[in-house]
Amino acid sequence: MLPFINVEPKQHVPKQRAARKITINAVEKRPKQADKLERRGEGSAAVNHVMKQIKNIYRAGNNQPIPYFKLICNPQNFMDTVQNSLIISFLIKENLLSMENGADGLPQIKLNSSKEYVANEPFQAICRLDLELCEKYAKYYNIKEPMLKRAEVDES
Repeated sequence: MLPFINVEPKQHVPKQRAARKITINAVEKRPKQADKLERRGEGSAAVNHVMKQIKNIYRAGNNQPIPYFKLICNPQNFMDTVQNSLIISFLIKENLLSMENGADGLPQIKLNSSKEYVANEPFQAICRLDLELCEKYAKYYNIKEPMLKRAEVDES
């Protein structure tokens, strides 16, 4: 019975591929000024809360610059330290705060006046932030309690 079966290999027919579409990347456009007047949501509430605290700390310290690591470090919760660092970076990007090197070579935060707000060009500073560094500056500045407190969240 087998000799009567006609078994021929199938012919392989190559498929035609569709022509590759070339995509042109759009030009990145950044706004001239971030919208600071009408912030809404949990993230913006945290940014506004931190800005109010920094203004109070700055005024209480006779308008002297605040050491950056002393401001952001929370010795009990490293994630709060990271959150504080992120919020400070937003405030610096929006020119509400400025960062400069202090006499000890460490970064300091200064509140910008309305005149400085217009004049300052935004810049970028990159630093390593890990638990070891946070503990080092907590000892250096003798931090027992964080300077920046979390905002109370309404559950309604």
